[in-house]
Amino acid sequence: MHYIVVDLEWNQPLSFDTHVYREVGDRLIFEMIQIGAVKVGENFEVIDSISIPIRPTHYVKIHPRIRKMTQLGAEELADAPQFLEAMDQFAAWCGEDYTLLTWGCDDVSVLKQNMDFFGCKVALPPLCDIQRLFSDVHKCRERKGLKAAMEMLDIQPDEARYFHNALHDAYYTALVFAKLPNPEDVLKYPQQPRPLIHSDKHERRKGHSFASIKEAFESEFAREPRCPVCAKKAKLEEEGYVRQTADKYIGLAKCPQHGMLLVRLRLQLTHSGERLLSMNLAKAAPSNRAYVHTKRLQQQQRDAEYEAAHGHPRDLEAELAMVDRSSMPFDD
Repeated sequence: MHYIVVDLEWNQPLSFDTHVYREVGDRLIFEMIQIGAVKVGENFEVIDSISIPIRPTHYVKIHPRIRKMTQLGAEELADAPQFLEAMDQFAAWCGEDYTLLTWGCDDVSVLKQNMDFFGCKVALPPLCDIQRLFSDVHKCRERKGLKAAMEMLDIQPDEARYFHNALHDAYYTALVFAKLPNPEDVLKYPQQPRPLIHSDKHERRKGHSFASIKEAFESEFAREPRCPVCAKKAKLEEEGYVRQTADKYIGLAKCPQHGMLLVRLRLQLTHSGERLLSMNLAKAAPSNRAYVHTKRLQQQQRDAEYEAAHGHPRDLEAELAMVDRSSMPFDD
């Protein structure tokens, strides 16, 4: 038996309001555009590799973010095989008696969805998770990304091998795999694909009612928002939420599996006198993180200036009461 480390890249709809997405729905949220894999020898060294581009048939326009990360566009994929042919090529290259390995749990779910959607009958062994083995070996409280794992093991990236290319990422994953004390233990971490849900920008969570603003922000609902992808509890940054207006707040939380989340909260004073707290969640981009930290500093400065001028801190309850109750629920 030999090990094959595999990595996938995929495209997504330009908008979840497009005709294509409305036609296929959640049956195909992400369409694969590249398979990259390396074979690992008896001494856990890389002995062979393959990169198979895949020409998409549904999301044919490559999302700008995907193109920027993968450096794959319509012109690079124009002559590539479609999914079923690509899978046949991959299976033929794998040979017989092998185990598939990946970094993390995303690839197995995307692969399963694409195989189901296109009716692929290729028989594959279970995919085992190197990331879980790495986390257990190094006693990581949270899952580490591939780059972080490489840094921990002092593995230097090659300038010619940029990240977010399936072959390059598979190669780097194999280097991490080889540096683990007992790489064969990865067989203890088989993965099960998870159903994929549409969470391209955000998920709105229904509001909860509270007697006061203080109670609302001390609640589990606010302190432990659930990731829109896996529904696991995320850990709110210690600094908490930043007030943007009397009824809008913003903050950052970290999902142990899917990384930083941008959390937006909306407070509304109901006619019965309760404080209705609603929430929007999205994956946080680096720009979101910088924005939140900047707004926090601005808020602290404004609050200090207000207290110096008035001799007391802001009355958040009174300010909320002044907000127009007829304003539409936020969607940002």
